[in-house]
Amino acid sequence: MTRPLARVVLGLTLALALRATGRAVPEAGAEPAADPGIDRVAHPIADAGPVAIFPAADLRPGLVGVARTVFEGDRLEEFEVEILGVLKNAIGPQQDMILARLHGAKVEFTGVVAGMSGSPVYIDGRLVGALAYRIGQFAKEPIAGITPIADMLKLAPAPAPAAGGASGGRATGGRAAGWNAGGRPADLLGWLARGADPADRPAMPAAAHLATAAAGAPSLQPIGTPLVCAGCDPRALGHYAPIFEMMGLQPTTGGGVESGAPGGAPLPLVPGTAIGATLATGDLNLSAVGTLTYVDGNRVFAFGHPMTGTGTIDVPLTQARVVATLASEAGSFKISNATAPIGAVVEDRLTAIVGEVGRQAPMLPLSVRVNADGGHRDFHYGVTRDRTLGPVVAAVTTASSLLRTAEFEAAATVALRYRYVLEGYPEIRQERLFAGTNPGQPVHAAVANEAAGMLGFLYANPFQEPVVRSIDIEVDVLPPARIALLSSLSAARGEVRPGETVRVDATLTEYRGRARTVSFAVPVPEDTPPGELQVIVGGGSALDGLDRRTIERQLTQAASLGDIVRLIGRQRTTQALVLRLARKAPAAIVRSEILPDLPLSIFSVFNNPRLNADSTLLMEAPILEITKDQDVVVAGGRRITLKVK
Repeated sequence: MTRPLARVVLGLTLALALRATGRAVPEAGAEPAADPGIDRVAHPIADAGPVAIFPAADLRPGLVGVARTVFEGDRLEEFEVEILGVLKNAIGPQQDMILARLHGAKVEFTGVVAGMSGSPVYIDGRLVGALAYRIGQFAKEPIAGITPIADMLKLAPAPAPAAGGASGGRATGGRAAGWNAGGRPADLLGWLARGADPADRPAMPAAAHLATAAAGAPSLQPIGTPLVCAGCDPRALGHYAPIFEMMGLQPTTGGGVESGAPGGAPLPLVPGTAIGATLATGDLNLSAVGTLTYVDGNRVFAFGHPMTGTGTIDVPLTQARVVATLASEAGSFKISNATAPIGAVVEDRLTAIVGEVGRQAPMLPLSVRVNADGGHRDFHYGVTRDRTLGPVVAAVTTASSLLRTAEFEAAATVALRYRYVLEGYPEIRQERLFAGTNPGQPVHAAVANEAAGMLGFLYANPFQEPVVRSIDIEVDVLPPARIALLSSLSAARGEVRPGETVRVDATLTEYRGRARTVSFAVPVPEDTPPGELQVIVGGGSALDGLDRRTIERQLTQAASLGDIVRLIGRQRTTQALVLRLARKAPAAIVRSEILPDLPLSIFSVFNNPRLNADSTLLMEAPILEITKDQDVVVAGGRRITLKVK
């Protein structure tokens, strides 16, 4: 968050200079009308008639044209564009880029501006393409790359995702081999929690890497897309900024949602005006804003490069009113207010985003209730169903809800309860307790990652598109730092007989507090053979960590989304103190279920490679498990051995 805020501070005084140099757009012959008052009342789409295309093959160095964009309000302004040449295959195979130098008082002052992506370029009244690329940061002159309009118009909207389903790619059939240990897919939230190491970056759509592939190198990269957030807490937005920046989105603070032009009239929808995609609505608004390039009936083409590059999507299409353009040597950018949705963005591809005006994009209802000091606050959001950004946006809204509650403090202990309502499957309900004692991951981020990470988990399943109807999150803000470490474990006696009950004592030492003893009465099964029994006691997270390879194998063998939902329901809580009794014995995981203490004849069947059974063999069989919930987060685990006579 520090970078966007620094840009605001550095550019605040320069914004006044931009106002002083503002000029209206002159008429441009056969080019689309630039009158900002066109068709304001009847319909936001301005019928400018057919626009001729200037083929990239006919461009020559020295040709001069004009580009259109909005620096403030909804007033279109022009600046000069000088063609320098055509870079062959610069965007991709058979996808050329046009290189140009920009001229004009404002653009020479600001340089290439984040939010300018998609600004249409015309030569002799014919459309050349969209400003879309720039040369890194700190460039001494405004050199830009133009995406040819012909490559943008190749994108035709694909069929919409199923109502209520995720957008942005599809789940593919087969086993869950790509899921990592511990029951979580390799996702963006997990990458951030591990420290956001670029070398450890999770798999992303190829187009999304355009924003970072040339980081630090003086090469052309997509013009940044401002991600304007109204209602976001700076700490929450700053925490998740590395994820957005990795995809070319530049988080920045902004205003809320406007009705349109002054007087409530709709903003004109003409090339050069601000347009974007809304990722969150409600008590918080999060919109990625660029510039409209071309209008074809109810279809619009914008940006000239991908937003995130996830392909077929279905997120709300919005216009925007530019409040100010702030100049900065680190990178100028536009600050905007979004409007209410006017349609849906249906394609997010290498050369453009494509929207359909009048179409409604479904959002995922997400509610957050924060209970503190005997009262509560309720927050309501609509979150994008995009499979890549949806979990991250859900985390931002959840974290902001906590941080915007006056009673919340960083050292608090937080009790989390959340519910996912799925179509065709049982509800997912989880409870967790988090203590604010880890400076590496603030408690608000831990809570948000847990609640929103489940969405990424479901979207990553390889079987079918999950239809999540709603997410309900409830958080109790408790007194500071309630966490306890399992400091010792002992049994009343070291030798037992089958059928007996033995007492096991676990000592929990609270953070800056007292020690307490939790006792378990552990029955030894009647059929236990002589030998050793393992008594394992730990917090829910510790036991899940111990079982992470088993959980991974269970997920790998899951045969349906129903299996995954069932396994989720077995996840232990962080406030649970769990005792497990186990012994060395043949066991197996078959179709995601653990079969303990198998007869050797059955075990040998699963161990026969010629049968290729869908199973995983284990050498330790769980006998029983006892859980006792505590009023603190339980950390750590211990193991002792009992001898069975």
